[in-house]
Formats: sequence, structure tokens, C-alpha cells
Amino acid sequence: MGNITSGCWPSHLSDIRPPDADLAEGEATNQVELATSLLFTIPGLASAYHTSVVVNGEEFFFSDSGIFANMTLTSHQGKPSEKLAMGLSRWTGQQLFRALQEHFRPGTYDLIRKNCNSFSDCALHFLLRKRLPSKYSAMEAMGQRTSLDLIHHFTNGAYQPNQAAANFSTEAIIQQLDRLDPRTLAAGSTTGTGKNALRIGAPVTVCGLKNAEHLNGLSGRIVGYNSVNGRWEAKLSNGDTKALRAENLRPEGERVYLPGDKCRIHSLQSDAGKLLNGRVGEVNRYIHDVSRYEVLVDGVSKSIKSENLQSV
Repeated sequence: MGNITSGCWPSHLSDIRPPDADLAEGEATNQVELATSLLFTIPGLASAYHTSVVVNGEEFFFSDSGIFANMTLTSHQGKPSEKLAMGLSRWTGQQLFRALQEHFRPGTYDLIRKNCNSFSDCALHFLLRKRLPSKYSAMEAMGQRTSLDLIHHFTNGAYQPNQAAANFSTEAIIQQLDRLDPRTLAAGSTTGTGKNALRIGAPVTVCGLKNAEHLNGLSGRIVGYNSVNGRWEAKLSNGDTKALRAENLRPEGERVYLPGDKCRIHSLQSDAGKLLNGRVGEVNRYIHDVSRYEVLVDGVSKSIKSENLQSV
């Protein structure tokens, strides 16, 4: 679901380009599609949709754990209601990811104010200077005009406002994208973001839960992505199915480290890596896109495999 302002961008501004746009000029060869899934309909009022943007077959969507990418339309359980051809872009999926990741960080998802449709709206503008058709965000547009009690009724109490999204504005992000210097992205990698460890059927281990510590260490399997709360649903070894944030899941068999853990780096073989061997860093997060930990070494972020880390 998305932002109330989706689809309301004045038509006379639709061709606005960032400064020095000629630096990013080139043949537009990257195919962009919009994948949509109908969630539910309130007769006579509006329908709720989940959307994602697909670039050259790679899906990008916003969840409770930030932007995710995959090749199997995971956020739609592999079967979206429709896929719409939106056009060709000069920008790759990797460049889209780099342009938007600072604006759609983990922990900032909100069902009404900042969700998958907010991301799709910004992504389509970045890639094609197009906006998400307003019908896909009609439900949350209504939600922003509705009392919290009524929203709780329709979501069975699942919706809780996220203060981290309180000041979010799609239009503000789009204005920042219009001012983005293409030189910061044009030289970037044209490859995908990597194979996401979270996908339907993937075996996982639960970790880092504070309010349900008894679940930590249980194994399970991903059975779906919940586009309402932006979380991953896993069927656990105790028989329960839980909706969990990506931060609380690791690929099965992966050594578990949590944010704040101190680790010593070892056995790196590259010339640059050898300089890190023996250094102690602090785990910041797990990066599912590349199945590595982000470790801060003297304040500098490094991406390290779990087998190259040792607790201290």
C-alpha cells in the first residue's frame, strides 16, 4: 500500500530532469514493469494493493526491513495479479537501489504512511519520470483521512502507527531525486543487488527476538511475505507460523551474530582482506542480499561472511 499523494504529480512537471541529466544520457535499455497484487476490497470505497517495481526481471520492493530485491517476485508469492510494462529506463536496478535506499531504511515502514506503494511511486519517478497510478494507493489515501479506530477495525488491530514514518513525504523524496547528481549513480555497477537469502521455501533460523525469546534458535522455512505488515512469514519447527522481520532471520546453518556483537576477522584471502585479518569490529546488521554481515571496523563498514568472523 502507499502514499496519499501517489498519482497527483502535476502533468506539466512530469518531464523535470535532474541537473546535469545529460551525464546520465544513453540508450534506455532497462525494461521496467510494475507488479501488483490485489489484497482486499471494501465495496463502494476502495481496494488495497501491494506493488513492486521490476527492472530487467529483478523485483524491488519496500518492507519493514528496507528495500529487498529478488528474481522470483517473492513479495507477490511468485504470482502477482498483474504485471504492467511501464517503459525503458537508462537506470539499472542497482542504481535504483542506491538512489532510494537512504530514503527507505529498515524500521521505517508504515502501512498507511510509508509502504510498498510509496516506494513504487518514487521508483517509477526515478526510473521513468512516471508516477504510480492512483488506484493502487486509493486505500491508504482513504486511510489517511480515517480515524485510527476505524483503521484498527479493518486491520483487526494489526496497524500501529510508526513514528519513524511520521514525517515521510513522497513529494519531498521526489524533489530530492530531481536534484540528484547523476554522476553519483552513472558510474555504479550495472549488476543486480545479489541473491536474496529470504525467498519462499528458504530454510531459516530465528534470532534476536526480545519479546519472544523462546523462539530464538528455532529453525523454520519461509512460507510467504506479508505485504500488509511488511514482514516474512515462517513456519517454525514448533508448528507455529510467525511474521518476522528480516533482522530476526538468518539462513539455516549460518552462524548467528547480532547487532553490537564484537567479532575478530580472520582467514580473508584477498590483498585488501588480509589487512583486516586479526582486526576486531562490531556487527551492525546482516545483509540478506549478499548473505554477509556488515561489520564496523574503526567506524568503516565492511561486508564479511560469517565464516570469516569469530566472537570475542
